[in-house]
Formats: sequence, structure tokens, C-alpha cells
Amino acid sequence: MYELLQDIARRPEPFSRYTAKELWTRPHLARQMLSFHLNQETDLASCRFETIDQVVNWIDSKLNLSGKRVCDLGCGPGLYTQRFSARGANVTGVDFSAHSLEYARLKARDNEQPIRYLNADYLSDDLPTGFDLVTLIYTDYCVLSPEQRSILLGRMREMLNSDGQIVIDVAGIASLARKEELTKIEERLLDGFWAEGDYVGIKRSFVYPDKNLSLDRYLIVEPDESWQIFNWFQHFTPESIESELQNAGFEINQLVGDLSGVLLKPESDLIGIVASVV
Repeated sequence: MYELLQDIARRPEPFSRYTAKELWTRPHLARQMLSFHLNQETDLASCRFETIDQVVNWIDSKLNLSGKRVCDLGCGPGLYTQRFSARGANVTGVDFSAHSLEYARLKARDNEQPIRYLNADYLSDDLPTGFDLVTLIYTDYCVLSPEQRSILLGRMREMLNSDGQIVIDVAGIASLARKEELTKIEERLLDGFWAEGDYVGIKRSFVYPDKNLSLDRYLIVEPDESWQIFNWFQHFTPESIESELQNAGFEINQLVGDLSGVLLKPESDLIGIVASVV
């Protein structure tokens, strides 16, 4: 136990541990994450439906989804895929949460939408090709290390036709200023979010200003096991995201304040991007 507490007290090296799949595949957490996706009182897992509608409206106005082959990476319960399909797109959704995909498939069946869903890790599993558009929405890109982002952009490029495009959004640098370092210890931290039974949760938040990076690290101590979650979050300037995309063979077509199309400003929390294969 001493070694564990000593470890939790230390500042981790950036992206030294990756636990994103754990957050979405542990059974209790998978149920919790689906609930947060669908909850219209919070934006913790997905935007509210009204905002999602605005995002899809803007994407459709810029790219004309009708008849296009579209793949939504990290699709979760299908909140965007359903709307892309309703606009006439031929849609595939990819996610590694079987629980969220089960919900998405049921909704597609109920709505009589021919959406294909694949249970896969977009960093490592085989992915389909031949798409006109690949999307990665709600800052999924920000939780990945530089190496993972490079791999993902390369895989997205391989998925696209020669004139294909991507739509992603990332956290702007302005939102990093509101991050603060803290330590919190509570019984049943976040009101039972982390486990069904008794547990003690420890949250350690770190800021790495020289790397435009933040971390929320959680240690969950249950009576019979202890486990951790590392939520890394990369923040970007317009110049830094443009450089990453250019290095991966993409050319930016649009930079906006978010994917509803608002004007990008220095104080914008989000950066929405449309980019094309070079």
C-alpha cells in the first residue's frame, strides 16, 4: 500500500499510462458512460442533443452529407451516426464500448436506419476503407498521446478516398487556463460513478503548462481491488493542430470556434476543423 500511495503522490510523466479503454469497457463504468451520453442535464460525455443537431447542421451545410460514405470514430451510442444517416449518408460507426454499440444498434433498428456498427479500437484494429468523410467529434483526439495521434491520423487517411475529408474538434489553449492542480479524497467519489459497491476515490489533477497538457488521475480503492484511470487532455493552438494535420498529409479547409460553426477567437474553448487529404 505504501508503494501505491507513493506512486499516486507523484507527478506522472506525460502520457506514461493509457487507460481510456478501461473507462469504457468496465461493465459498471460502461453503463455509467452510456447514461452520461444520454443525460440532457450535462455535457460530460456528449453534448446535449440540441448542440449535436447544430453540429450536424453545420457539417451538412459545409460538406453535403447526402449520398456520402461517412465513418464516425468513437461513435458511442450513435448520437451523430443517427443524424448523419437521417441526412442521407451511408454511415458506419466504430467504438470499443460494446455496451454503447448495443444501444446504437437498437436505435438504428427502431428508426429503420441502415447504419453499420463495428466494435473495434480505432488505434489498433482493422478498419474499413473507401470513405468520403471520417469524423472524430467531442475532443476524442485530445485524450491521445502525440504518438497515438500520429497513428490515428495515418489510419484516418488510409480510410479515406483520394478526395476525402475529416472533421474533428479539439480543446483550445484558452481552456487550459481554467485547469488547476488539486487533490480530492472521498467515499464513493462522484456519487457512486466508479463502482457499484463501497469504495474510496482519490482524484489528483495536474497541469503541464509547458506541454499544453492536463491530467485527471483517479485511484479507486474497493474492498477487494484497486485500480486507476488516467484522463490525459491535450490542448491546442490553431497553429499546433494545423502542424499535426499537415505532417499527417492533411490540408485544413475550415477552422471554427466549435463544430456548430461559430467564429474562432483567441478565447475559444474549442477548435473545430475540416481538413482534406493532400
